[in-house]
Amino acid sequence: MGSGPMAIYLLKHLASSDEPLAITIFEASTSAGVGMPYDPALNADYMLCNAFSREIPALERPLIDWLKDRPARELSEWELSVHDLTARAFYPRVLIGEYLHSQFGDLCENARAAGHMVTVHTDSRVNDIRVADTAKVTIHYGSGQFGQTAQFDAVIIASGHSWSSVPEIDGVKLVSPWPYTNITELAQDNIGVLGSSLSAIDVVGAIAHARGQFEESGDRISWLPNDIDDALRITMVSHMGIMPEGDFYYPFPYEPLICITQEAINDEIARGSEDLLDRVFTLLCDELDAADPDYLDSLPKTARTVEGFAPAYFSRRREVGGLRAVKRDLAAARETLRRKETILHRYALLRGHEAFDHILRELTPEDYSRFLDHLMPVFADCYAAVPHLSLARIIALYDAGVLELVATEEGAKFSQTEDGRIEVDTEDGTIGFDVMVDARGQAPASLTDLPFPELVKALRSPEEPVLQPFALDLAQDSASRIYCLALPQLLERYPFSQGLVECSHHARRVVDDIFCA
Repeated sequence: MGSGPMAIYLLKHLASSDEPLAITIFEASTSAGVGMPYDPALNADYMLCNAFSREIPALERPLIDWLKDRPARELSEWELSVHDLTARAFYPRVLIGEYLHSQFGDLCENARAAGHMVTVHTDSRVNDIRVADTAKVTIHYGSGQFGQTAQFDAVIIASGHSWSSVPEIDGVKLVSPWPYTNITELAQDNIGVLGSSLSAIDVVGAIAHARGQFEESGDRISWLPNDIDDALRITMVSHMGIMPEGDFYYPFPYEPLICITQEAINDEIARGSEDLLDRVFTLLCDELDAADPDYLDSLPKTARTVEGFAPAYFSRRREVGGLRAVKRDLAAARETLRRKETILHRYALLRGHEAFDHILRELTPEDYSRFLDHLMPVFADCYAAVPHLSLARIIALYDAGVLELVATEEGAKFSQTEDGRIEVDTEDGTIGFDVMVDARGQAPASLTDLPFPELVKALRSPEEPVLQPFALDLAQDSASRIYCLALPQLLERYPFSQGLVECSHHARRVVDDIFCA
């Protein structure tokens, strides 16, 4: 169920079967083969994907080859020419959506030509999944008098993101950033944005495009309001009051690691779960020392501990201050790209998160919580590197005096006054807003939160996280299989699951299990 990136990579891998398959895809919207992060109905064309093109796993064709075959007229609509197309460039998310949609159509056509039966149902929301004393699973889809059922040997839930239409924090109602028109139609002047990562950067950009325009001159970007008397004021509010750093140069394909290798990780796993997190963290410190010998030594000694690493890592940005640090660091990141010089400690951390991903399901519950609290913020910061154009727009708003970034106070509370203003405790005191947009990104969720009540009842332990190969544990024996690749449920124990690379990896794992059954 679903036809976004996860389902598209599932289709690619399923179509590799030598045996003819009957594949049915259910899509709740009217158009299949795009996905929420790339859907033009939900995203604006100026929102950039933060994966450069050669990092995106190829479908029928690599993205860069597909782009080079676009007519010049089509590229010009994206303010691109064939000379702008490189495997290291970042492209608008909606353009990636066009690529995915095109590849989805080609995959369907080629799978049918190979002897598979591929059926795509659009405008067909799945309402429930029933497991009975039969060899097949029953899907209930459609709505009202048009509700229908269908039966399958295997079902894969690939429903993507899940967002509340009216998000809340501390009982205070916020504005959902999806679709993006929720943001561009805001008439208020004093706007709060909860979050400071990629989603929040997109939100700020959407407000700025609605209320003014960006003017580019080389690396320099400025922002001018549509109305010179506009009283727009945007404040980004996040726990630490910092923003991820800009994209930086690094070799791709990746170069081998020295210390935190797959062999070393396997050896540590074999020693058992006790102290596994600390042992692998020691390997990470060894990797940092080997890659950039001065880096850890330049930080407080506590940086060599799980609990002390994040405060030390973020300290330099916090000392300089939110958007001033963004301005300083963007200049440095741009220079590394020009000179093709790798920022060695950032590269080691970027690669290190892959190694940690291998141990997360082996950790004790206590150590998994320690990882989420103390190391996950660092890794999230590293792999969320932001396209330089996105940061340049942020700096333009800062220079124009309409944007600031503040940190919340420890244990900060959100409240609403009688006149509807939203107030939050920050390190600078209590700040109030006319409206606040929720840009915190996708949160993890339990299997109990799946929107399929009969399926949840049929699970043996719905409170347990789903683990590879992502097959659900049914309370009664059944020859049929149900797999869950819904993003919120994956994030509960696979926190690095966002992105097209992980979509391809998870899809391959499920298809391998289906083929081996």
